[in-house]
Amino acid sequence: MATSFVFVGNRRFVLERMIAEELNVAQVFAVAGTHLERDLQHGMISGVSDYFTISSKRELLQRLEQSSYDVLVSNGCPYILPVSKLPAAHYVNIHPSCLPDLRGVDPVIGSILHKRDGGATCHVMDAGIDTGDIISSVRIPFSSDLDVTTLYQLSFIAEQDAFSQALVRNFEPQRAQPDDPDAIYYTRSAEDQRITFQEGNDLILQKVKAFNNRSQGCAFNVKGTQFRVFSAQRMQNPFINKALEGFPECVVGLSYENGIVFRKDGEIIRFLEVQSEGGEIIAVGSSLLQP
Repeated sequence: MATSFVFVGNRRFVLERMIAEELNVAQVFAVAGTHLERDLQHGMISGVSDYFTISSKRELLQRLEQSSYDVLVSNGCPYILPVSKLPAAHYVNIHPSCLPDLRGVDPVIGSILHKRDGGATCHVMDAGIDTGDIISSVRIPFSSDLDVTTLYQLSFIAEQDAFSQALVRNFEPQRAQPDDPDAIYYTRSAEDQRITFQEGNDLILQKVKAFNNRSQGCAFNVKGTQFRVFSAQRMQNPFINKALEGFPECVVGLSYENGIVFRKDGEIIRFLEVQSEGGEIIAVGSSLLQP
């Protein structure tokens, strides 16, 4: 009899690899309100005709108790499953980082914000959070040209590859997670997404790269109005440097095409794709520093 799989998660890419490998995917559980649920609703995943939408841990556990499977694959499941109390099977999770580094809810954002390698790890599920023995891993080296939207796409590929490697190994663990004192845990915070202009320029630019997906952006305030910025860069042209020579630090010297240019710490910074809820525009001469 063919090995029977259950998939639980919030994104489609590992599930698509499972289908491409012609595995016996007996059940698909999509977390409610996620990209996976929407993709399934719109018929974007060929090979999946039936699925369940899961809105709570209790509901998922009830479904699993009624299911028969040999391997459960978790990819973006928000619940810690009591695997020791569930039916006997392989329980594996695919996490978008090279564990033990960047455990937590938002490892891809953390990779960009903290300039760390990204990747994907398929590991045994245990009682901890992202702590189980490693079955396979794929590393994405950090480079300065990456932003979070690009790294998400690369992470989806890495997750697929980590799954395929684990499948070849029949989901047998290769090693325990090392005790790495330099490893960090990352879950995003409102503070990480906010720019106060007290930060150094490097950190400002890295924050924008870490939150440049359309549902996020980095927030900053000008005269009581909140704006979000989705792209930022240093400007090197000598003429623009001279044009803004008379402007104080963190005062807008140019405002055009939903963007602003200002001096900070001896450099010229340009914010592109600046938005506010009411469509307000930041005027030349506006201070970016809070009173």
